[in-house]
Amino acid sequence: MLKYLWLIAAGLLMHGILRGQSTMHDASFKDTDGLLHRLYADYLDQNKVVVFKFFFTTCPPCISNAPSWQQKYLQHGGGNQQVQFFNVTTITSDSDAKVSGFENTHGQTMPGVSHDGMAANITNPFKNGIYGNWYGTPSFAVISPNKKLRYPVLFSELDQAISLAKTEKIVIPSTYTLQILSSAAIPDGHVQWWLRDANAPQNAHALQKNNQGFYQFTYPSASFPAMGKPEIYMESLAPASNLEIKASDILPLVKHIIGLDTLNDPRKKLAADVNGSGTVSASDVLVLRKIILGLETYFPNNTPSYRQYSGPVSLPSSTGSAFQVQTEVIRMGKVR
Repeated sequence: MLKYLWLIAAGLLMHGILRGQSTMHDASFKDTDGLLHRLYADYLDQNKVVVFKFFFTTCPPCISNAPSWQQKYLQHGGGNQQVQFFNVTTITSDSDAKVSGFENTHGQTMPGVSHDGMAANITNPFKNGIYGNWYGTPSFAVISPNKKLRYPVLFSELDQAISLAKTEKIVIPSTYTLQILSSAAIPDGHVQWWLRDANAPQNAHALQKNNQGFYQFTYPSASFPAMGKPEIYMESLAPASNLEIKASDILPLVKHIIGLDTLNDPRKKLAADVNGSGTVSASDVLVLRKIILGLETYFPNNTPSYRQYSGPVSLPSSTGSAFQVQTEVIRMGKVR
C-alpha cells in the first residue's frame, strides 16, 4: 500500500514539474559571505536558471542528500554557467555561522543563505502556502528566467526541470527596420516581405510599410510572435516583363558567352541566369528576347522575377535595441 501511495505522490510531483505552478516572487538575500543576491536582477533578468534547496542544518535527509546535491551543482557548471544553486535554510536558528559550518562539514560549495542572510525573504511565501502545499525539507524549487516557478521538484527530476527552465528565456522586444539594397526600383506589389521561422517556414507573418514608407516592426510582439529561428524572406510576385528590362541587357550576356567581357560580378551573373539553370548560356539570351518582345510573361523553370541575394537574412539577437536589417534584391534579367 505504501508503495502505491509513493507512486501517486511521485506522479503529482512530476505533474508540477511539467506544468509549472506560479510566477516566482522577487527576493533579495545575502549568502554566508555577506554577498547580496537579487533574484530577478542578478539571475533571472540575466537569463539564468535558479535552483533552491530548502534545508536546515540538522535535518537528517538534508545531510544525506548533501553529496548528491553538490555533485548536481558541479554537473550544472558550479555557478559559472547558466544555472545557480542555493542552499536556503527554513528555520530561524540557522545563523550564518551554522550554515557555514554545515557547508564546510558536508563539502557544499554553492552559496548558502541563513536566517541572518534573509532566507525568510525566499521561504515565507512557500511556507505560507502561496505556491501550494509546503513540502518541508529537503525540497527543491526551479525558477526559469521568465520567472516561472516549478515547485516541488523531485531530486531525481532536477535535470529535466532545469533543462525545461533553460528554454524559457526572457526575450526583450526589439525594433527592426528593413533596408533593401537594389540596383533597380521595386514597384509596389512586385514583392512581399515576410518574417518567418526558418525551422518552420509555414510560420510566416507579412511585413507592411509604415506611414513613412519603411518596413519596420517590433519582434517579438503580438503581430510577430517569438520564433525558433526568425528570418526575413522575400517572395517575388511580379511577372518577368518589365519596362526596366531592355534590349541593352542582352549585350552583356552575349559578350560573356563569347568571352569578350566576362560577368565577374556574381550579382550580374545571377541576374543573367534567367532560365534558372545555374549557368549563363545562349538559352538565357533567347529567354530575355522573348520577354522583351512580350512573347513570354514569366521566366521558365519557376525562376522568380526578383531574388533575395544571399537568401533570407536572420534577425540579430534581440536585446531590446533598434536594429537595421540589410538585404539585397536582384532584378532578374537586368544585367547592365
